[in-house]
Amino acid sequence: MKYKNLFLLSLCMLLSYSAAAQNGRIVSREQIDILSNKDLEEILYEKGNNKSAIKLNYQYLKNVKIEKIRYMSDSLEVVGYMASPVQPGTYPAIIYNRGGNLDFGQLNNRKAAFILARVASWGYVVIASQYRGNDGGEGREEFGGKDVNDVLNLVPLLKKQENVDPGKLGIYGWSRGGMMTYLSLMRTDEFKAACVGGGLSDLYMMMETRPDMEEVYQDLIPNYENNKEATLNARSAIYNAEKISKNTPVLMLHGTSDWRVVPQMALDLAEAFNNAKVPYRLLMLEGGDHGLNEHNEEVDRQVRLWFDRFVKNGEKTPDLEPHGR
Repeated sequence: MKYKNLFLLSLCMLLSYSAAAQNGRIVSREQIDILSNKDLEEILYEKGNNKSAIKLNYQYLKNVKIEKIRYMSDSLEVVGYMASPVQPGTYPAIIYNRGGNLDFGQLNNRKAAFILARVASWGYVVIASQYRGNDGGEGREEFGGKDVNDVLNLVPLLKKQENVDPGKLGIYGWSRGGMMTYLSLMRTDEFKAACVGGGLSDLYMMMETRPDMEEVYQDLIPNYENNKEATLNARSAIYNAEKISKNTPVLMLHGTSDWRVVPQMALDLAEAFNNAKVPYRLLMLEGGDHGLNEHNEEVDRQVRLWFDRFVKNGEKTPDLEPHGR
């Protein structure tokens, strides 16, 4: 019996190691030809001209390759997107965390072109997960539970890519993707910088301001009804600021007219970060909605500057101790 138990223990350890070794392995990849997409012709091309007359705003798409991928995460095949500069070279990389849940807010070819590829055109490899169970992937998302592994397992994936500098990684999330970003920063120091737009950081406040969100919690969070306090606390950065990486400067962007994720969340989290000495910068953009659509150019400028500063150029984390005259 003693030897049988040792054998079973060894087998379990071997299987666990094997599963962990698979994390981040790309199962399949398909290149997406955005410029030939019929649904995007009116957006991408000047009216009355042929396809060579792509609008100036979208010229960057000629310099970026977009792929849809399936990769391994906790023995599950998960779907995602990856955008890379066409020009050969070694680039820093950014993980982008989408918002929403299930089908709502999930990425598609169009979003890959206008979000991931735009950031990739700045000189980054950009990758994003649909989270487990979505877009044909295996498993089921948990709204900030085990699906956080689907984000973290993109780190070993990126490090295996020949065109990625493994020492220069950033992370970028919007809305629920902000929650996924904060949860990731509670578990790793891998990222040189983070950007969060309209970030969900207090699941209690979210439920108070949008009572319908509890239906999402009930549907997606395992054992929610029997464990409300623990599950909501664990997913709320406001209650875990001390656990957030002190080595990852965070740029927070929030619209003052955001009704989906109220501005107070960003203000409260900034105070918590200040007390916990998490390096951050908060930009409250006047009249901005949840997607900061009134401030697109400003958002791109600030996000690019932040990632270039800390990820691409390797600037050190600022000194947060009181100093100066």
